[in-house]
Amino acid sequence: METTHFHKAYDGGCKFIQHLGEELSRQGHEVEIITTRLRDNPNLKEAVYNGVKHIFILPEYSGKRMIPFNMFYKMIFSYNLNKYLQKQRFDILHNSEAFAYHYLHNKKREKVIFQSWALEPFYGHECLSQKGFRKLYIKFALQRQWKYCLNKSDVVTADDESQIEAIVKLGVDKNKIEFIPLGIPFKNLQKLKKNFKNKRKELGFKKNDLVILSVGQIVPEKGIDEIIQAFERIKKRIKNAKLIIIGKGILEEKMHEMIRDFGLENDFVHLKNVPENDLFNYHFSSDIFINGTHTNYPTVSVQEALAAGLPIVSGESIFLVKNGVNGYNVGRKNPEGIAEGVIKIYESGKMKQMGRSSLKMVESSDYENIADMAIKAYEKSIKKPN
Repeated sequence: METTHFHKAYDGGCKFIQHLGEELSRQGHEVEIITTRLRDNPNLKEAVYNGVKHIFILPEYSGKRMIPFNMFYKMIFSYNLNKYLQKQRFDILHNSEAFAYHYLHNKKREKVIFQSWALEPFYGHECLSQKGFRKLYIKFALQRQWKYCLNKSDVVTADDESQIEAIVKLGVDKNKIEFIPLGIPFKNLQKLKKNFKNKRKELGFKKNDLVILSVGQIVPEKGIDEIIQAFERIKKRIKNAKLIIIGKGILEEKMHEMIRDFGLENDFVHLKNVPENDLFNYHFSSDIFINGTHTNYPTVSVQEALAAGLPIVSGESIFLVKNGVNGYNVGRKNPEGIAEGVIKIYESGKMKQMGRSSLKMVESSDYENIADMAIKAYEKSIKKPN
């Protein structure tokens, strides 16, 4: 719903929509991204960026994470999206989450692709951990809308082949599931690496420091507690270790409190709202990427780290990290495992070798290939009878 360029929303879903749209436009397709109004520029109704037309409709982007009660806000967007789409001529609506909920109720409509992401209302740690009224709310005001979109859409995408079983369990016909993985601008990143701006001096780090990077939302399901606990253990073994965390979220205050309690203020940097064109300078200035996610689906942040040539230590993401090859999978909620993984990589002397292995694992994930997969899914949906 939000965009990386206009809303400065840097989560994986926003990046996917932006990069896929730009690649489809580059290949000669007409692409329009419909998104929310900008609070600092509410009169902006449309704009073109990198060949993609953007349409801004109500409500205004709040910039706040209102889990789980953001569904009301999203349903307002869905209602206004439906009103807008009924006046337009197009071939495919590539929808994420439940934004197409109102549009899918129309008897006469165009084809709809449902981008399933990680199916967080059904399998996400944050939603599953709710109790009482919040649990009922998720069932009736979140899962219900998602299920409707899953079953009424013409094609449902899986981010990873292992996700197909999880989608089928929700009542989706397996024959309408297409594999469209999360992508990365792989070729562009290799060009950026040749002339990147090294951030170590700017951050006060030394050339021989071990710089550990983590990028993602600072929220419960991203395992921020485990990351900080792991870093405290790493520092006991590797005195010159430094940690950069890039992201924002509801656990920022708790994160800084933990850093103070462990006495790590001088070895820790927290950045947020880092522009996309500057983000990878931090990747190229780092040595190891760590990820504490509680989900077992591919994440854009891990893929970006792979494309930057970094070895990975991850709580999950078993399809992106191979033990001893390009890093270590240590299982969710395992700060000891994250620490041990980092120490193994550092002390093995194979840090660069593992980084090269990471690059090889994501060469095929460039958006040029992802766009080809998307087009096949679009063609499949168009051929389906109404």
